[in-house]
Amino acid sequence: MATDFKTQRFQELFDALDPDRNDVVGKHSFDNLISRLAHNSDTNIRDLRKAFHEFWQAVQSRSEYRSNLSKQQFVDALNATHMRDFDSLSGRVFASAFGFGEVTKDKFVRYYTAAGSDEATAQEDFTRLHGDRDGGLHRKEFHGGLANYLHNSDPASSIVLGIV
Repeated sequence: MATDFKTQRFQELFDALDPDRNDVVGKHSFDNLISRLAHNSDTNIRDLRKAFHEFWQAVQSRSEYRSNLSKQQFVDALNATHMRDFDSLSGRVFASAFGFGEVTKDKFVRYYTAAGSDEATAQEDFTRLHGDRDGGLHRKEFHGGLANYLHNSDPASSIVLGIV
C-alpha cells in the first residue's frame, strides 16, 4: 500500500530531526536543532527553545510520554497531535526567529541556513512562500508553508519551521 503524503511529510521531518541517523528522536533532537540555530544571532534562542520543547511535550503526550520515539512512533504521535499545536509552534517560531514584523530575505536565509539548509534552497523557499513581491515575508505567509506542508501533497508548496 502506498504511503499517504502526510505520513511521508512526517517521515521527512523525522529524518531532519535525526541527522545523526540513530533512528530515534526526542528532546535531544530539538536541542540539536536549537544549537544549530543559536549561530543565528538574530534568533531569540530562549523563546525558540521553549516553543520547541512545548511542542515536543505535546508530541510526547500522544506517545505514552516516551523519551525517544522511533520513526513510526513519531509519525503516529504527529498524526495524533492537534493542529492547534502545530499552529502555536508556527507562530512562536516566527516570533522567536524573526520578531513580529516583516522578515527580509536575508534574515530568512540566515535562519534557514543555520537550521541546515543550503543558501540556494533557503532563497527558493523564501520566494515560494512570498512570491516575487517586494517587501518581506509576513507571519501569515510563513504559517502558510506549514499549512501546505500538512495539507497539500505538492512538495513545491511547502516548507516547515526551518526544518524541512
